[in-house]
Amino acid sequence: KQWYQRRVRAESMTGICKKVLSQENRATIIRNLWVGLNPSLAKTVPGVACYFVSLSQVKRLYGGEVSGLDAVLLGAIARIITAAVVQPFSLIKTRYESGRFGYRSIAGAVMSVTSEDRIRGLYRGFLPTLFRDAPFSGIYLAAYMGIKQNLFSERQDTIQATAVSGSVAGLVAATVTHPADVVKTRIQVEGSSGNVVRDLYRREGILVFWAGFVPRTLRRTLVSATAWLVYEEIKKAAERQKYPIYS
Repeated sequence: KQWYQRRVRAESMTGICKKVLSQENRATIIRNLWVGLNPSLAKTVPGVACYFVSLSQVKRLYGGEVSGLDAVLLGAIARIITAAVVQPFSLIKTRYESGRFGYRSIAGAVMSVTSEDRIRGLYRGFLPTLFRDAPFSGIYLAAYMGIKQNLFSERQDTIQATAVSGSVAGLVAATVTHPADVVKTRIQVEGSSGNVVRDLYRREGILVFWAGFVPRTLRRTLVSATAWLVYEEIKKAAERQKYPIYS
């Protein structure tokens, strides 16, 4: 129990911030705050683009009006397609940010992973990723549409409506799927196998499944709002130029 309490304190957001900001060199502090930026961009930018393209196509194939349950299903399908495409970048990003592998570049990280376990290594943790991403995107899309239609029924096209709806949708979806994110991260960083959920619970207790909740939720909330804002504004610009985007 004492070991677990020490671990929780060490991995808390406050503890990590103190550790990062305790560096005497200002350049080191700034560099630490932006560790993993390149792999994060390599994963996030194509991931967001792939998700919205997949979502538009899935909606087009579905046809008709999209209800709450329909949105859950369509969002999940779009995310499964996206996860299959960006999973290697997700693994590299997670390992790069952990600081445990000494990667110096994205290419070097890819070579290191594939030299150990070939292409299969880049898809380590793919199943837990699906268990996280499919429900996340289903809840995310349904919440976004519901909030926008009910709270902003007369002004759905405004920037404020999009930002608030995207933020709240990201917060709700991140909260529900956070335990799956913890499991996915442990598998990718530690190379865990077997019954990871049971092993984590036995070693570290139930609270381990909520480790990192605050920073992930903050990040997801901001990313969600930004992604929807960019998508909706690009869609409106395309429609003004008579290049409609199905949504």
